[in-house]
Amino acid sequence: MKNAGPDDHLFRIVDHGDESEVHPSPYAGGPWNPDHQHGGAVSALLARSIDRLEAPVPMRIARLTIEMFRGVPLTPLRVRTRVVRGGRRIQGVVASILSGAVEGARATGLRIRRAKDLPELEAGFARDPALGRPPAQAPELVERSEIPLIPGFARAVEIDHEAAQACGTPANVWSRLRCRVVAGEEPSPVVQLVSQVDFASGTGNALDYTRYAAINPDLTIHVIREPRSDWIGIRGITRRADDGIGQSLATAHDLEGPVAHVAASLLLDRR
Repeated sequence: MKNAGPDDHLFRIVDHGDESEVHPSPYAGGPWNPDHQHGGAVSALLARSIDRLEAPVPMRIARLTIEMFRGVPLTPLRVRTRVVRGGRRIQGVVASILSGAVEGARATGLRIRRAKDLPELEAGFARDPALGRPPAQAPELVERSEIPLIPGFARAVEIDHEAAQACGTPANVWSRLRCRVVAGEEPSPVVQLVSQVDFASGTGNALDYTRYAAINPDLTIHVIREPRSDWIGIRGITRRADDGIGQSLATAHDLEGPVAHVAASLLLDRR
């Protein structure tokens, strides 16, 4: 498979009100099973559904929690979205990915109204100098013995990944989309952000992937502000316990400063 270009996409979607018909492309593929999607693609699809939901006033996503109950297949799917708490200032929403009658993943989101008369409140967005800057040219993809296959999603992004020196110490990732999330649509800034922050689950995880697997069944993103660049930088750490459970914590940046805090649970196991 070649690397994706600007005319390629992760999904082709036909919207039908609060339910959408979804056709994944190979660029949505994940690393552990050739028949399943990457968490970044799943997250982007759910975020796009919530982001486009009608609201009584201008709103944006402030928090998104994604739970992946099982592998989401690379087959035709449905996405169902609904408001569970209406309001003009705060809104609770849910989006589910369905394969037949089986729910593969779900996102619960909190949307907050946008105010236009509080520009003096913006503060605290200095970029962390330890994160550095994105590469002038992203490294080429190479075969790695610890990864069973190069997933399609890895060919849908440019990525520069810094290996962690030890578990519990910070590491950095810069990435951006090469293609659209949905055919014929420009992804919104928050959807671009959510598509990349699944990488937080592996940031700072100094793990021998030839012996162990680390799967994140969830992802929580608190969006401070919408990113103003397509490059997303992640500086994060991972900690692991001897009962096979871990957690990754990260701050996501654009080129100006922090845009979100991210947390992911980890299911750790021997191969």
